[in-house]
Amino acid sequence: MLLQELITGYIDSKYGWSVAEQFESTFSNAQDFEKQNYNALMYIYGCITELLRSDFFDEDAHDELQSYRDDLSDYLTIERTSRITN
Repeated sequence: MLLQELITGYIDSKYGWSVAEQFESTFSNAQDFEKQNYNALMYIYGCITELLRSDFFDEDAHDELQSYRDDLSDYLTIERTSRITN
């Protein structure tokens, strides 16, 4: 829970509460990606990537963030492909 709160605060400081709220909705339930704004998810992806490059988190937190980013990346790739073909 602390990890989610830290990341939510970081995203809020960069992009505002609306994007941070969308992160909260998806962090615990990746199935909610489709309910979120595509651009907000892109901002979230960028923030997570920045955080993964830092040495701030321990190994467990890093692995959890990496897993979330992988799921988000998969969704964004599918969504991007869908937008191109439609």
